[in-house]
Amino acid sequence: MAGGISRLSCRASRERLHASPNRFCYCIETHQESLSDRSLMPTTATIPPKTRPSRLASIESYRVVAMLIIVSLHSNLIARLHLIGGGYGFLMDLPLYLLFWMAVPYFFLTAGYFYGVTVDAGAAPFSLLRRSCRSLMRLFVIWVAVYSVIGPNWITNVYTQGLWSTLSTQAAHTMDMLVEEHVTLLLAPRPPIFHLWFLPALIAGLSTVAVVMTSRLKTWVGPLLVAIYVLLIVSAVAPLSHSSPGLLLLGVFFTLLGWRISQQAAFSGSFALALIAAGSVLALLEGVALKRVFHASSHQVMDYPYAGAVLLVVGLFLLTLAYRTIGEGTILPFLARFTLGVYVSHVLIEYTLAPVHDQLPSLPIIWHVLYTLAVYGLAVLFTWGLSKIPGVRLSVSR
Repeated sequence: MAGGISRLSCRASRERLHASPNRFCYCIETHQESLSDRSLMPTTATIPPKTRPSRLASIESYRVVAMLIIVSLHSNLIARLHLIGGGYGFLMDLPLYLLFWMAVPYFFLTAGYFYGVTVDAGAAPFSLLRRSCRSLMRLFVIWVAVYSVIGPNWITNVYTQGLWSTLSTQAAHTMDMLVEEHVTLLLAPRPPIFHLWFLPALIAGLSTVAVVMTSRLKTWVGPLLVAIYVLLIVSAVAPLSHSSPGLLLLGVFFTLLGWRISQQAAFSGSFALALIAAGSVLALLEGVALKRVFHASSHQVMDYPYAGAVLLVVGLFLLTLAYRTIGEGTILPFLARFTLGVYVSHVLIEYTLAPVHDQLPSLPIIWHVLYTLAVYGLAVLFTWGLSKIPGVRLSVSR
């Protein structure tokens, strides 16, 4: 896919990290009692209570795990693990590549699934879609504006150049980028879009689901999913340009797949575990074939949309549906309330802690682990603080 979905995990340098956000992350949510609390699908109080799915401790808990994976990718912890495991080559690299597929697609699956569940419970498809898109677009605009004036190392720049000079310089640079690249920033996202690509991709996914479920395409979901997956492969293996729509296709594919799952009978836990095992083995075989048979480059191996990875994340999602009490009684469901805010703000936290991050390569890896946990924890506190301020809470919730 254009920009390389997996690039972030293999870039050890901060500069390269902020040039390729494809590993950022989730269908994420807040502490509101609504559908969006499970799928980053925003809703409002106009949705009847009976149409709101109840919280599932397993899904809430796994969202925290997925968010930690995303933060790890962006803090360069995964990139450092690639370097440490260099002696083991592909056997170490492939599991690390698959971490992305265990995080971001899970959020799309969750969004599509709960969209379908909510509509089946009586919500009007396009009314729900309008509310969701309006809320997602608001978040997108707010945080694009934030990252338009705050960039990497902004604390250091404020100290050396002053606040106004730092903000105005970053704003001027951002305006130049938006004028020159505009839409292409969504296809191959870089600051200020960066990880925010997830929001328009989710809008595209939910819009596709709404159209499919209310038209004759509903009977052609299987072939449609296959067609989208083929396009994903083409965009990864033979991109037509640097601005290939791979990330948008990713959002559409997994959101639609999540809705499709919501229309099926319940799956057993043993079936989910079998999918996880089969997906892991298949992904390994695909990776070996790409590397040894087709002599694919490292970037192609990283970016390839593994069929095994699809089975793996679907298996993980079905497992959280089958065992709904996983994580119950732990702190994970509580932390899940802040997932949306953590997602949109954790890059701001990393920008702020840039001087600390720059010291990590010379320190034992345990410090990199602690740094990653600190970024997540500070993002949780930041989200909690903003959620207590009227008006401002809209920047971290729906």
